[in-house]
Amino acid sequence: MEVVEARPDLAPMLASYAKECFDSGIPKYSDVELNPEAYLSGLVERSKATSELPNGYLPSTTYYCISNSEILGAIRVRTGSNANVENAIGHIGYETRPSARGKGIASFLLSWVRDNVVTDSVIVTCSIDNPASQKVIENCGGEYLGNYTDDNEGTVRRYRLERT
Repeated sequence: MEVVEARPDLAPMLASYAKECFDSGIPKYSDVELNPEAYLSGLVERSKATSELPNGYLPSTTYYCISNSEILGAIRVRTGSNANVENAIGHIGYETRPSARGKGIASFLLSWVRDNVVTDSVIVTCSIDNPASQKVIENCGGEYLGNYTDDNEGTVRRYRLERT
């Protein structure tokens, strides 16, 4: 497995990943399979942003875990901070391709980001209804900070993660 930063030439692999993720209930991938090049170009631009984006979004860099020419998971690292990041969505967000779940992909990605990208402590959150993600964060050294309830995200568990 290797981790690579989002770039336009990943479009052929992203189309099937996005379709599988969307079909499993991840709405952020709606219609991505129709134009994965545009989606990836947007991710590249977002990683180059130098200040807060509209609607309180922050610049972020997306990385993909790839094996055998297939995307197995994605992880996003947000740069900067605001109340939404600190309390509800965290600096890091990730998902695993549904057909690759339970194979350590999320742990691999989160450990990789912790060891290769994170320079300061960051906040990572997960839904209180997602014990698999809770286990991933804790196994990667996340320090539990408590729960937070948000109108959009529901109740999340908050963790601090630091480079090891």
